[in-house]
Amino acid sequence: MNKKKKSSKEDYAGRALWIGVACIFGAFYFIAPTLFTTEKSLIKRNGKIDFVETYYSQVSSRGYNSIKSELKFAIENDNRKYVIFKNIEQKRTNEKYERIKNNLNNSGRVAVWIKENEKSSVQPKVFRIVNGQNEILYNMDDVKSELKFAFPILLIFGVFNIGLYLNHKYQLL
Repeated sequence: MNKKKKSSKEDYAGRALWIGVACIFGAFYFIAPTLFTTEKSLIKRNGKIDFVETYYSQVSSRGYNSIKSELKFAIENDNRKYVIFKNIEQKRTNEKYERIKNNLNNSGRVAVWIKENEKSSVQPKVFRIVNGQNEILYNMDDVKSELKFAFPILLIFGVFNIGLYLNHKYQLL
């Protein structure tokens, strides 16, 4: 009976290690490149609006339904499609995206900032949107706002799980 408990503890410790490594990897691979992007690493693309539209779609995860809003636009003579999106829970519309869409339609021109290393990407990550009257409609704070909390939470959770593994393996406490 003692061996069974020990193997189950070892199994949980091994899982904690992999979860911890995955959390830290995810934080640095998926979140850090966006969170630590500086204005110097961005390039500006501008021109006349080809199209701008908002889309809403229902998404579900583990039985919970919510609505994802997307703002898509393109610049004439540019093969890229610029997209920003956000989960808006149960709201019917995203007022901010609708306001950006109306501003862009009224001005007819747009300037968008993307990472320089994504300039050949068909759908680069958007860091700033400015209309034809030089009004900032979407900026880096909007992009980074949700990531500011996710990054440290993933790091803490990762370190905690690796700590659980190390505590089990080396009997630190």
